[in-house]
Amino acid sequence: MHSKTRDYTILVVENNKLNLELLLRFLMQGDYRLSAATSGARAIKICNEINPDLILMDVQMPEMDGFETTRQLRENPKTSHIPIIFTSTLSDTNVILKCFECGGVDYISKPFKKKELLARINTHLSLKVLREQLQTDRDHLMAILHNMLPDKLIESLKNGYFPEPESVNRAAALFTDFQGFSSLTKKIGSKKSVDHLNLIYYAFDEIVESFGLERVKTIGDAYFAVGGINTTPENIYLSPILAGLKMHEFINYYNDLHDDNAWLLRMGFTVGPVTSGVIGYQKIAYDVWGDTVNFANELETKSYPGNIAIPEFIYNEVSEYITVSHMDSVDSHAWGQFNIYHCNSVNDTLPPELRHLMQEMNPGDLINQASNKKGLLNKIFQLPGNT
Repeated sequence: MHSKTRDYTILVVENNKLNLELLLRFLMQGDYRLSAATSGARAIKICNEINPDLILMDVQMPEMDGFETTRQLRENPKTSHIPIIFTSTLSDTNVILKCFECGGVDYISKPFKKKELLARINTHLSLKVLREQLQTDRDHLMAILHNMLPDKLIESLKNGYFPEPESVNRAAALFTDFQGFSSLTKKIGSKKSVDHLNLIYYAFDEIVESFGLERVKTIGDAYFAVGGINTTPENIYLSPILAGLKMHEFINYYNDLHDDNAWLLRMGFTVGPVTSGVIGYQKIAYDVWGDTVNFANELETKSYPGNIAIPEFIYNEVSEYITVSHMDSVDSHAWGQFNIYHCNSVNDTLPPELRHLMQEMNPGDLINQASNKKGLLNKIFQLPGNT
């Protein structure tokens, strides 16, 4: 073994001790950390411990030959990516083909030629670095796509098909904006206002996701989220209201931290049929539209800070769980006359699982997470299934 600190780790698996010593002597001239094993079982154990960058694998070994050792390494997700160069005195074409068929990246004949050995090792280490960089780039691009488009639309585009619009009979539409945002921007400046919105929208994204909704888009200080299209809220009528109340709770906490800022959040929510899909081909965007979306927007314009404006049919569905500050009867050019209920809290009859969701998300934690730019990037580039 060689214990000096090197840039790459190479595991040499060699049954013949003379060949092992020769290989290690050659490799000591390179910029490598070195480890050695004289059996397949020992090689597998070392790989699980140190995860080497490359393996030189002897074909002929007792008990477990190089082919079986490689097969087991390839079956383990932790070691399946490690490039393996086979070494052997055998020159039979079938043996060489088997080396590649079982997952080897190269084959080197014994006795070794030092320059050839080092050249091939350096080539495969360079290829490994390139593959890893390409995989990282691909993962980042996919993460960005997953933050822009639903999974099923990404799959359609990857397969070469432009996704068709989708109609949903019952979806939740939640609209918010900030009363007096233009005046606030003039007071604190455009850069500060955008910095505030970035932090606030991070918290909103976390909140709506926890209640089974997804953000569709923002337009300035307006925030639009839906549920029931690509997500499944616990209760299509109640969950969005709870998300909205949690957003109000966050804004109240945020305002307490910034005495000079008065972020006055208004909100409207309804349920109904919508159409969703991809719009355009330059800077492609996912969107949701229809009368339900327009009605949610109308409700938001007629709401009051700290409340959620909901129509009467929504109130009838959730009245046992919520409290309202008051009811307005309004006359709209687009919708005629209708009643708006202004929800401002929940009561003790809220189902336990939903009450737990309301209690577990802390506004202070959300602010800390949003303020950590590195953490925000990690959040963006965390692919589904990763931890």
